[in-house]
Amino acid sequence: MKSYPSISRVDPALGWDQDLYTFDKLDGSNLRFEWSRKTGWFKYGTRKRLIDKSDPIFGPAIPLFMETLAEPIAEIAHNNKWVNIVAFAEYWGKNSLAGRHDPDDPKQLTLFDVSIYRYGMLGPKEFLEHFKYLNIPNFLGVKRWDKDFVNSVRSSSLDGITLEGVVGKSGHYNDLTLVKCKTNNWFDAIRRLYSEDEAKKLINS
Repeated sequence: MKSYPSISRVDPALGWDQDLYTFDKLDGSNLRFEWSRKTGWFKYGTRKRLIDKSDPIFGPAIPLFMETLAEPIAEIAHNNKWVNIVAFAEYWGKNSLAGRHDPDDPKQLTLFDVSIYRYGMLGPKEFLEHFKYLNIPNFLGVKRWDKDFVNSVRSSSLDGITLEGVVGKSGHYNDLTLVKCKTNNWFDAIRRLYSEDEAKKLINS
């Protein structure tokens, strides 16, 4: 089952002068759902392991996915004659933070990427064309990722972002660029919740 690729942190060495499709970055857990034309939805996982409905933390995400996203994504896959896909969705609630979830907090699944068998990850333009009517992260537009933009994310002054920050994307398939930038408010929340060593690891991930 295909895993989601790592996202680079914004850094001056990457060049702060790129036009990228920019999306709000939701703070939850990255889950994956695999579909094939022959068997339908048949495999589920976190970023690193497979899960089923008995999983104490992520088990409820499977029926939630089937109720909300499974049918429209499968219909789009059929219409495009895709043989197999992996859909990536953020599992989150308003109190989720850095992989921790309040069990009493209502959760939702937000689709943020789809990988097509034999091709790779859809580019942001194609993703929006196919899936913009579903529950996806807030699309902020094509933004120039320069120093002023990065500062607006760090200070949480950019319209349309929640706590964690943003993800920038360009290209498609095997030529996909993924870059993230997080807010100072998120860094502060992590430092309050975790030990110094744990916080440092999360902030640098």
